[in-house]
Amino acid sequence: QPETMLDWLDLQPGELVSVHVESTRHLQRALAEIRARGARPMAALNPATPLCMAEPVLEDVDGILIMTVNPGFAGQRLVPQTLKKIEELRRLLDLRGLTRTEIEVDGNVSFENAVRMRQAGADLFVAGTSSVFREGGIAANMEKLLSCIQ
Repeated sequence: QPETMLDWLDLQPGELVSVHVESTRHLQRALAEIRARGARPMAALNPATPLCMAEPVLEDVDGILIMTVNPGFAGQRLVPQTLKKIEELRRLLDLRGLTRTEIEVDGNVSFENAVRMRQAGADLFVAGTSSVFREGGIAANMEKLLSCIQ
């Protein structure tokens, strides 16, 4: 019930705040409260959660977060079906005229996967141990990641 925990956060204007569609029966209420506090609401989907679960709130969000691994720990392999899910979401958003709605990806955003995610339609990338925080240094790895997604 994330909507009951929003008071715990010091939400700032423009911050992206994601709510997993699987986490609440009152998704629209949670998203509306995030927007009322000045933040930018997003709906998040686990790899096995179908896109149709987010369709009722597409007009209520600034973006959709596609989890490309099952949440819980770093170092997991990309769930390959999520690349098609990103493509399908981009087509759905474009079809509805929601071309400004961003697609964020989180999970095994390696250099190679980032290229594929970008080609599929991703706009925002949550990067961690698969690309940025690894051998080579943060600055160099960030530069390399940015070159992969441009």
